[in-house]
Amino acid sequence: MRAKAEASSLTFFGDLGDTSDLLASRKGGKPACNAWREGGQSFVGIPISPWRAVSCSLYVGGGKEQEIQLSTRPRPPLRLCALAVLSVGLLFAPGAAPATAPGRPVAWGCGADSDLGQCSVPSGLSGVTAIAAGGAHSLALKGDGTVVAWGCAGLGDFGQCSVPSGLSAVTAIAAGSVHSLALKGDGTVVAWGCGFPWDAGQCSVPSGLASVTAIAAGDSHGLALKGDGTVVAWGCGVRDLGQCSVPSGLSGVTAIAAGDSHSLALKGDGTAVAWGCRASSDFGQCSVPSGLSGVTAIAAGDSHSLALKGDGTAVAWGCVDRDAGQCSVPSGLSGVTAIAAGYFHSLALRGDGTVVAWGCEFDVFGQCSVPSGLSGVTAIAAGDSHSLALGEPMTPAPCKVPKVVGKRVASAKRTIAKRRCRTGKVGYAYSRTRTKGIVISQSRRPGRVLPARSKINLIVSRGRRR
Repeated sequence: MRAKAEASSLTFFGDLGDTSDLLASRKGGKPACNAWREGGQSFVGIPISPWRAVSCSLYVGGGKEQEIQLSTRPRPPLRLCALAVLSVGLLFAPGAAPATAPGRPVAWGCGADSDLGQCSVPSGLSGVTAIAAGGAHSLALKGDGTVVAWGCAGLGDFGQCSVPSGLSAVTAIAAGSVHSLALKGDGTVVAWGCGFPWDAGQCSVPSGLASVTAIAAGDSHGLALKGDGTVVAWGCGVRDLGQCSVPSGLSGVTAIAAGDSHSLALKGDGTAVAWGCRASSDFGQCSVPSGLSGVTAIAAGDSHSLALKGDGTAVAWGCVDRDAGQCSVPSGLSGVTAIAAGYFHSLALRGDGTVVAWGCEFDVFGQCSVPSGLSGVTAIAAGDSHSLALGEPMTPAPCKVPKVVGKRVASAKRTIAKRRCRTGKVGYAYSRTRTKGIVISQSRRPGRVLPARSKINLIVSRGRRR
C-alpha cells in the first residue's frame, strides 16, 4: 500500500509497514502517527497521548527501511479513519470510582507499547476505597485518606504520580491525561502533574474554590461540583474546545464527568447536560439523546459518553468517525450499578460483582480482556490503555503463549496482548522465505503457560538481502 508520511521537515513515499518504536512529539499538539493515501485522502490517523511511543515504520522501496520521527498535528483536527493500533481514555475516566468496602485494585491491559507501569499495582496495596485511571497512571484512595499512585514510567512521567508530601484527609480522587486531582474532607481540591509541555492550566485550581463535593479530570481540564449544585471548570489553556465553558445558569447538578474535549453534568431530575465538542472535536459525544431521563450516573470518554439509568441499563452516544465499538452497548446488558468510559472502550459493573467491557475493536492493549474469574468487584475505572477494578485479591490469569510466527507484527502484538502476555524486544533479520514485516521467530514456545504479562520477544523479517 502506497502511503505518504511527514517528518519534521521531510516527506517520504513508500509502503506503510508495521512496526518500529518511534516517538513523535510537538508542543501544543498531541503526538500522532499519520499516513495519507496518494491524492491526499486520509488513510490512518492514530491519536496518542503525549507520552506515547507510536509503532510505525516506513518502507521506502528498494528493500530499504526508513525509520523516521513522524510529525504531529494538533489533535482537534485529527479523526480516526480506517485503522488504529492505540487507544488513549482515559483516559478519560470520570474521576474516582467509589467502592462500598475496602479492597485491592486489579489492573489489566497495558499491552504492546502502552505499558508504563499503570497496570503494575504496588505489592501489598490494600484497604483501598476508590480508584481512578488516567493516561499513563493509576490512583488509589486508601481508607486512611491517603493516596497512592503508580505508572508514569519513562516518557509517561509528567509529575502526575508524584503525590504531594503530607497529602491526607482525601475523600475522592480523579485521574486525567497528565494530571491528578484529590478532594479533601474540608471541600478543597489539590492538583499535581502537568509537567512541560502539557500544562494547560488543569493543575491551577481556582483560588478560593471551596465547598466541593465531587471532582473530575479530563485531558486538559478539571471539574468541581459544589455543594450548591453548581459546577466550576478550569484548564483548557492551550486546547479550549468549550469543555471549560460551563453553561450559564446550570444548577441542581448531582454528578460530573470530564472527557477529552467535553464535560458532562447529571442533574437532580435525572437528565444529562453536555458541553464542549467545538471545532473538529465533535464526534457526537455532546449530543445527549433526546428524551434521555432517569439517569443515575454518567461517564465521559474521548469521543463518547455513557449514562446509567435507574433500571440498570446503559446508554451510549458519540463515536462518530471514531467508532471502535465503545458506543455499542452489549445487547441484554442489565443489572448495571456503575459505568466507566475510556478512550476506545467502555466498562460496566453489574450488581453481581462482575465486569463487562466493550469496544476495543482496534485493541492491541487488552483493556477489554476482563480477567477470567474476576468477581466481587465494587468499583471500576477506565484509562487510556488499561482498566481497573476494585475487589478481593485474585491470582491474575496466566499468559498462554500463542503462535505468532507467520503473522504481521501488528497482528502478532494484538494476539499476544489478548493472551495476557506482553510483546518484548522486536528484532529484525533478513529472510529468504518470509515477506518483509512477517514474524519469523518468537522466544517462547507456543502453548506454554507462563505467569501473567510474561514477555515474548519477536524476530521480524526484513525481506530478502539485496
